[in-house]
Amino acid sequence: MEVGKHVTDTVSTWQRERPDIDFAPMGHMLRFHAMAEAGMANIQAITKAHGLTVGEFDVLATLRRHGAGATLTPSYIAEVAMVSPSGLTHRLAQLEQSGHITRCADQSDRRSSLVSITASGATAAERIIELIAEQSSRMFAAIPSNYVEPFNHAVSLLSTHLESDVLTS
Repeated sequence: MEVGKHVTDTVSTWQRERPDIDFAPMGHMLRFHAMAEAGMANIQAITKAHGLTVGEFDVLATLRRHGAGATLTPSYIAEVAMVSPSGLTHRLAQLEQSGHITRCADQSDRRSSLVSITASGATAAERIIELIAEQSSRMFAAIPSNYVEPFNHAVSLLSTHLESDVLTS
């Protein structure tokens, strides 16, 4: 069953069973969920085709977008990649083993290290980000240009609301 029909059926059957509840927001969330899953499945296929996980690519992308020669601490990478420091440790080990990053001792903090991207890591990050950008463009081409800005605004409002709601719950 196609996603749109599944969501419509889910919302309408619930609405019939519980007319006292507004299920339209749930329908929106189901559509967002399906869209996010489809987008992530495409990204996973792209990274896998290049021998990386999405998490490993996140590390390379973080290093690459900070410019040539950037060295970052694992704690900073973990923060911007939204992963726990322990979750990052395995990613760093895999990327170092594959030759995509190097790690060296942080002279200003002996308890930490500094991470740099290698030429092979930068090449992988560049190619993967190009493919992800192309895939994202194809996905969002379904939105007419006059809807893009209102869509972005609505998503931004929802995101801000969710962040503040999560923080106060």
